[in-house]
Amino acid sequence: MKEGKIVVYDSISLYSRGIRYLIFDMVSSVWKSRELIYRLFLRNFVVRYKQSLINWGWIFLMPFITMLTFLLLNISGILKIGDLKVPYPIYGMLGVSLWNLFSNGLPSTTLSVDSLGGLIGKINFPKSAIIFAASGQVLVDFYIRMLVILPVFLIYMRFPSWLIILFPIYIMPLVLLMLGCGFFFAIVQVIFKDTQHIINLGLSFFLFLMPIMYDMPKKGLLVVLSRYNPIYYLISVPRDLIIFGTTNNFIPYFLSTLISLFIFTIGWFVFYLSETKLAERI
Repeated sequence: MKEGKIVVYDSISLYSRGIRYLIFDMVSSVWKSRELIYRLFLRNFVVRYKQSLINWGWIFLMPFITMLTFLLLNISGILKIGDLKVPYPIYGMLGVSLWNLFSNGLPSTTLSVDSLGGLIGKINFPKSAIIFAASGQVLVDFYIRMLVILPVFLIYMRFPSWLIILFPIYIMPLVLLMLGCGFFFAIVQVIFKDTQHIINLGLSFFLFLMPIMYDMPKKGLLVVLSRYNPIYYLISVPRDLIIFGTTNNFIPYFLSTLISLFIFTIGWFVFYLSETKLAERI
């Protein structure tokens, strides 16, 4: 008969073990929970589209509607898209797909812990697995959209840069930023249930303020705000690399990557230290 694993709980404070132990335990707990992360991801993905009218069609429909909205605003003269040097469907679809990676991932990770409150109270497992599972669903949606964008290039007789094969690498800073913010807001959502509404409202407003779906203006307040906005560089630089194979914003992109890594590390660390209190608040 195979002996079961014995887990010993002691009274030694988690904080007294040192930062090195905490970091090791954070990483190892996620690695040991990889099967759970996959199962949670699969469950969320199936449930999301199982009772939907057009199923996976929403993955393609929402970015198309967003792009069409900005195109109509440009035609009506309300918003100037500018000189893009590339057909707008290519520019817009790439921009909105990268933006949705962040804007859809943040609400998903924010709600993930609160939506599994019953499970958290009954089973002892690393709660960070819920956040990683929620982000996996958004990543799959993004990669599916990328497959749809490739035929758009062919329709306009354009070819993406060879750097497109590396895009999983240079979108990682955007994913880390989304996860870091998601860790933090997941805690806030447990305490204040209207956090998700504030985030959705802010993201909708933020999209129009940031030159993602239109070219950067020559001057004005938006130029100043975008210049110090890491999300702008984490979206515009991958798009430039895919379309043109080069960019003029490598240094801001590198600095934005460092900011993303910092936010991810702090967000995960704060979430890890708060895990024991989550079950009490849900």
